[in-house]
Amino acid sequence: MQRRVVARRVLMVLAGITLATLTLPLFVPAWQSALGRTFCYPFIGPVQRFNPDLSDSLLARVRAHENVYADQCRRDGALWHNLRRLVPSQRLQAESEAFCGEVRWGAALGGQTRLAYARALDELRESVWFHRFSDEQIAAALGSQCPDLAATARRQQVEWETRRRSGVP
Repeated sequence: MQRRVVARRVLMVLAGITLATLTLPLFVPAWQSALGRTFCYPFIGPVQRFNPDLSDSLLARVRAHENVYADQCRRDGALWHNLRRLVPSQRLQAESEAFCGEVRWGAALGGQTRLAYARALDELRESVWFHRFSDEQIAAALGSQCPDLAATARRQQVEWETRRRSGVP
């Protein structure tokens, strides 16, 4: 009888923690240090929160990034979407795909793909999650998620360096 009471109390505590973990992000705004967050819930799907202090242009860029996470949530399902973020190599793939969405958004607005791609690489390199990966591994992960953008960025970089060396603006 004692074991049932203890087991029931443990289950109640676990259920409460689970419920709080799943529902708090629905009502609490994004953390102040974060630009945006996408939560992936079973049955509900993706829920996005954005920092209210973002400028319109930055908000649009962050939305492009977070919308990729929402697409991943819908495509992969909540369980796999959340589990893969715990494994650094899988998280790198998911983050790389999100940064590709950001680069693609910038290119669609007429921006230089080489600059947006370089910024995405820098942000991936600076992420605490990916310090154990070499620059080559990070570049390969990003390139594998958007080979078209990687090729365009390389071509634009070569063209820019050629113009710079020849003195043509």
